[in-house]
Amino acid sequence: MLVVGFLIQLNIQAQTKSTVIKNIDGVEYYIHSIEKGQSLYSLSKLYNVPLDEIYSLNPEAKVSTKPGQELKIPVRIPKIAVITPTASTQNINSVNEIDSTKYKVYKVASKETIYAITKKFKISEIELKRWNPGLNAQTLKEGQVIIVGEKKPSSIRSVEMATVASVNLNEKMPVADTNKIVIRKEKKNAYQLALLLPFRFDELENVDVQALVKNKSNFPSIPSLALDFYLGFKRAVDSLSKPDFSLSVNLYDIDDKDSAKLAQTVVDPKFEKTDFIFGPLHIYGFKPMAKMAKDFQTPIVSPLTSQNKILFDNIFVSKTNPSQFTLMEELADYCIDSLIKTSEKIILAVSSMNDKREQTFVKAFKKYYNDKQLLKGKTLKDTIQVVRGLVGVKGAYKSDVKNIVIVLSSNEVFISDFTTQLAIFAQKKDITLCGWESVSSLENIDQEYLNQLHYTFPCQYNLTNTGAYKNMVDEYKADQNAFPSEYFFIGFDMAIYYLNLLKLHGPGYVIYLDQFPSESSYMRFKFVHPDNNTGFDNRGGYIFTYTDYSLRLTGWK
Repeated sequence: MLVVGFLIQLNIQAQTKSTVIKNIDGVEYYIHSIEKGQSLYSLSKLYNVPLDEIYSLNPEAKVSTKPGQELKIPVRIPKIAVITPTASTQNINSVNEIDSTKYKVYKVASKETIYAITKKFKISEIELKRWNPGLNAQTLKEGQVIIVGEKKPSSIRSVEMATVASVNLNEKMPVADTNKIVIRKEKKNAYQLALLLPFRFDELENVDVQALVKNKSNFPSIPSLALDFYLGFKRAVDSLSKPDFSLSVNLYDIDDKDSAKLAQTVVDPKFEKTDFIFGPLHIYGFKPMAKMAKDFQTPIVSPLTSQNKILFDNIFVSKTNPSQFTLMEELADYCIDSLIKTSEKIILAVSSMNDKREQTFVKAFKKYYNDKQLLKGKTLKDTIQVVRGLVGVKGAYKSDVKNIVIVLSSNEVFISDFTTQLAIFAQKKDITLCGWESVSSLENIDQEYLNQLHYTFPCQYNLTNTGAYKNMVDEYKADQNAFPSEYFFIGFDMAIYYLNLLKLHGPGYVIYLDQFPSESSYMRFKFVHPDNNTGFDNRGGYIFTYTDYSLRLTGWK
């Protein structure tokens, strides 16, 4: 068994992108040959390409997939020339003058001249120097980022404003609660925003994009994440900015590991004038920034942190990434509302009685489930049976009812083996498997098994709906020669939600976030907070299930 486990783990680590790249109609694609056990969802994660984009490029995959079948997957190699750090400071205190949404940018090649550049882009030398003041033969250097043209202005897409259309955010502010802290900042027409992201500009200075393309290597993951979040965020800012509503974005290159830079930023006098803070992305950098924000009564948003402890004793904090416990509760609610009937059975299968984290989730799920059943007037004392592994499931299985098997383990070796063996056992049996999203991205779990078991999981993002952003994605692809990652959609939706409310109500709305639920194309915003001194946790999520060899969004909310 140890040998099998080792081989499974080795197989997980061995999955790599295809090395075959073809240029089709001017666009580069990986030609990926499906391996046994690979699902389209796992490929979307491997290549950082949304699932619906893979379906769009490979319509036959909607019907079925099989080992050896070739798929076209767009090559994703982000350009790093969109934002350029200033050489004289560690913090990036303003968005670079080169606005990639308005201008076409270019990275100067070795020994390239101004004359060669003007011929390449069919522009005059006068135009080039007007866009790049101070540019001449002496100042032109290899690797320099310059403007080589203007983009045609694009109209605001309907999706950009429809993303907050599920509720009326223009409704009046709630009546003030005398027990709540009152934000003293007034509504105004111009706001200063701080966006703190780990661009790691020092690392990017040594990145050769052309070498990445030539060697078919991956772009550094953290800067790529930050870049996509910024581009989505900036897109939302541009769509909301009007003559009577101005938003200025101050960028800070913040990495959780750099405590000195964090400390320097926290005491920066410019922060006293900041009206709204987004980031840092992770908990260690976010905590000192949140403390400073509380001192200045400045709203601050955590985009990715899932831990609720950052909300304690700080009404000005909100986090948009639901905790794993929240997702677990949503799965329990879905089981109660949509899967379980009076005669059906729910089985919690555990990988190890010694795994403390897993045991915590198992106990929490069982308690939450039973409490909700009592609230619904159910008289059943206990409908959940906790068992150990597949042997326990076989012993608990009842042939005359639907069996819901739930696995809340993060042990990849256990999950891979368990799912495979459960699928074999479940042939011609009424069994549904539920668990975490990560299971559907494990390379060595055959999609056939997930489909057979109707694998069901909660997720904080609408994974199958990125097609709603087609116009934005097309422009991104034209500019970056790549498909945006999920962080582009997160950055856009988050900015639209918070900044539209800021425009309508001023900064005072942040202590009433729980009264402004909304749904975008990629995210749900359903904020709650336990008391008037604690920040806001987003509990908006989705439930997905495998049906007909496709990942489908359920209608549950």
